[in-house]
Amino acid sequence: MEEKIRKFFNINDEDILMIVLAFTAFSVGIWTNYRQLWLKSIGFDVVSISRILSVALICSAIISFVISLFSTRIKIKNVTLLCIIFRASALSMLLVNRNPYIIKICMLLSIMCDVMFSISYYPLLSTVNKGVEAFRKQNLINYLAKDAGVISCGLLIGVTIGNRVFDYNTCLFIALLASLMSGFILVLFDQDKYYRKKNVLPVKKAIKNLYKSKINNYFLFTQFIMNIAYGIVFGIMMLVLTNYINFSVSVASIFIIVCNLLGSIACSMFIKHGKNITTDVSIFIKYGSRVVVYFVAFLTNNLVFFIIAIVVAYITSRILEDKINGVYIRRIDTDSQFLFGNIRYFVLSLGEGIGTYLAGYLIQISFRSVFLGAAVFTLLQVILFLNLGKIRES
Repeated sequence: MEEKIRKFFNINDEDILMIVLAFTAFSVGIWTNYRQLWLKSIGFDVVSISRILSVALICSAIISFVISLFSTRIKIKNVTLLCIIFRASALSMLLVNRNPYIIKICMLLSIMCDVMFSISYYPLLSTVNKGVEAFRKQNLINYLAKDAGVISCGLLIGVTIGNRVFDYNTCLFIALLASLMSGFILVLFDQDKYYRKKNVLPVKKAIKNLYKSKINNYFLFTQFIMNIAYGIVFGIMMLVLTNYINFSVSVASIFIIVCNLLGSIACSMFIKHGKNITTDVSIFIKYGSRVVVYFVAFLTNNLVFFIIAIVVAYITSRILEDKINGVYIRRIDTDSQFLFGNIRYFVLSLGEGIGTYLAGYLIQISFRSVFLGAAVFTLLQVILFLNLGKIRES
C-alpha cells in the first residue's frame, strides 16, 4: 500500500522525510510560540508558566542524554514516529482537558517530544542522503515551516471564521492536525532498506574519549552559560512582547518573523563578506553587542531600548555560528558527532531551562531586571569564549 501511494504521488524517500519535517516544524512553530499565551489564557501566571517550561526543558535535556546512550541499539524511525505519536496525544489531551496536573504533564510530554524529534530527524535523513545539499534543504524547510506557523496563526488570532473565533485553542488544534499528518506520512518511509549493521565504538568509551579533551569540556560549559542568557531573553518571549511591550498577538508574530528575516540577511552578509573576521572579533560582534544593548536597556528603562535590545538579540542569534560554535563542533570526530550533538543538546536544554526559570522571577521584580540578568550571563559568556580561544591556540 505504501509503495502504491508513493508511486501515485511520485515521491521518493528523501521527499517523504522533508514533508514530515515541514508538517512537524509547522506544528512546532505554532505551539512553541503560542503555548505561553494559551497557558495564560486558561489561568496560569507568568511565574507558573516559566516554571512549567523550564522543568520541561530540563527534563528534555535528560531525555536527550538517555537517547544518546541507546542510539546504536534502536531504529531511528521508531523513535521519530513514537515522539510524533506521543506529542499528538499530549496536544489532544490539552485540547479537551483543563485539569492543572494533566496540563503540566502534557506540556512536559509535548516539549520532550519536540526535543526527541529534533535529535532523531537528521540522523534519519542521513540514512537516505547525508550530503551537504540535503542538510541545507532540511534547515531551510525547518526555518520556513516554523515561520509559516508563527505568522499564519498570529494574523488569524481574533478573526471570526463562520460562527467561531480563531483563538489559542484553534492554534492548538491546527498544531495537532499538522503533527498527525507528519506521523501518517512518516509511515510511508521504509528504513529497513537503508539499515546496515555497523561496528560502532561502545558508548562508554566514546564518552570517555570526548571528555578527555579540556577544550570539549570548556566548550560545553560555555554552551551552558550561553543558553542561560538565551532562556532569560527568549524563554517567555511571546508573553514579554504581548504583556510588557504591549504588542498585539498579530504584531508580535510579525515582529518575530521580521527579526528572523533580518537575522537571516545578516547571516548571509557575514558568510559572503566576513571570511577574514577572526574568532575574537566574531565573539564581540555576536555577543558583545548584546551585552551593550542589554545594559543600555536596563539603565534607561525605556520601551524603545527594550525593543532595540530584543531586535539585536534576534539578529545576532543567527550570525557567525560557523566562526564561534562551529569551530569546536567541527573538530569532533565524525563517529562521535551524533553522541556529542546529543550531549551538547543536553547542556543547551539545561541552560535554557534554568534561564527560562530565572526569567519568570526576574520579570516579577521588574521588566528591566530581565535585561540585567541577560547582560550579566552574556558578559560571562564572552569572557569564557575568549578564554576558550586562548586554550585552543595554546
